Amino acid sequence: MAKKQLGYVELEWTCPHCGYKNPGSVTVCNSCGAPQPENVQFEQPAQENLITDEQKLQQAKAGPDIHCPYCGTRNPAGSTVCSQCGGDLTDATARDSGKTVGAHRDQPAPEIPCPACGTMNPANAHRCAQCGSSLATLQATPAPARVPQRKTPTWIFAVIGLVILACVAFAILSLRTEEVIGTVNALSWERTIGIEELRPVEHSAWYDDVPGNAILGSCQEKVRGTQDNPAPNSVEVCGTPYTVDEGSGFGQVVQDCYYEVYDDWCSYTVDEWLQVDEVRANGSNPNPTWPQLQLSGGQREGKRDENYEIVFDTDGRSY
Repeated sequence: MAKKQLGYVELEWTCPHCGYKNPGSVTVCNSCGAPQPENVQFEQPAQENLITDEQKLQQAKAGPDIHCPYCGTRNPAGSTVCSQCGGDLTDATARDSGKTVGAHRDQPAPEIPCPACGTMNPANAHRCAQCGSSLATLQATPAPARVPQRKTPTWIFAVIGLVILACVAFAILSLRTEEVIGTVNALSWERTIGIEELRPVEHSAWYDDVPGNAILGSCQEKVRGTQDNPAPNSVEVCGTPYTVDEGSGFGQVVQDCYYEVYDDWCSYTVDEWLQVDEVRANGSNPNPTWPQLQLSGGQREGKRDENYEIVFDTDGRSY
């Protein structure tokens, strides 16, 4: 499935020290000055606006940022010397990229209340316009509760063992055979021959698959297949736009798209041999015969079929 690129947006990250939300392009917290750790992921802002600034677009397309192996500071892709400590970035680690962070948020987000004074602020604001407090709230993540391991009672294993033994015994007994002498108590047979005539039959197929000797009926356009590239008489179908982390503080907004290719689906009529009647013969003698077949004009012999039934008696039972 082809990806359609819609543009780039700036992400954000939450400082683990003070809880302040920072723009993705900022490498150190605007509130406490702490650098963004390598394990702190980028997040979607409440509302994503496609970037039009050329300088930011170049940053977004540069590739994943790298972290200094000495002080951990985040540096732009392609940097050779750390902007914080001056260390060599030859062995620097690139940030993870390519992860989907969520569906593209292009609609205005509702305002959020300040946790300190209650004033309503724009969803993408980082500090309260009234009191200056951070609009981020730190929530302690509870440690997952340990689930006690349940021990399987010993008697269950005993029951399983007995079931297995019973299955093995049944299989052995089922494979045993013995010779049985029986006599034929009754027999019967039946034979039939079909009689066919050419009759008009309606079918449906793609226009280019309609037989040359057919009478064409009505046609309508239907989806014949899908493909990644545009084609004549095709319609582009795209999914919900979503944002992919580029590892640079920016995200690329993409859509998964494909093309539905339409073609004519037609009804047509063609003459086919169909069974219109049959002749039948039956009996209980050991020499079965086929029924006499008499065909009229435009008819032909069709399928032959035969069935036999024999009843055996042995040890007072019939089979």
